[in-house]
Amino acid sequence: MTYPEDTVADAINRLTVPVQYDSTVEASAPVVERYRHVWTPDIRILDSEGYDLAHWNGYLPPYEFVARLLTETAFARLRLRQYHDAISLYEEVLRRFPTSAAAAEAIYFLGVAQYRANPAGDDLRKQWRYLQSRFPESEWRIKQSFIEQ
Repeated sequence: MTYPEDTVADAINRLTVPVQYDSTVEASAPVVERYRHVWTPDIRILDSEGYDLAHWNGYLPPYEFVARLLTETAFARLRLRQYHDAISLYEEVLRRFPTSAAAAEAIYFLGVAQYRANPAGDDLRKQWRYLQSRFPESEWRIKQSFIEQ
């Protein structure tokens, strides 16, 4: 089980205000409809008005869950233009979960967040070069390959 694990519970409580709905009961129908729920678990990072900033579906074991939660929370911070918070969370993913499925995405968006925080710097290219060397076959590597054309 993922949620009872201390590292998972700690991350959820540190990064979010957790809310759980049972998608099979009528009382949850407005939420199920609003977010077009398809599959469980349906994890969403929402802003204070309920705008969906980031989300994913499906079970993940604890190591991958925490890495994904950090990555999606960082992306939410990036969308809110909280660049330094996003940078810190992406760096945490890479420090704590360097072999996770989320690591390549964290490198990609770490560069983006660093660029948004300081467009004059070379951080974006530095991160993308690292992505190319560390995860050459990843989807995120392919997404940054346009700079080589």
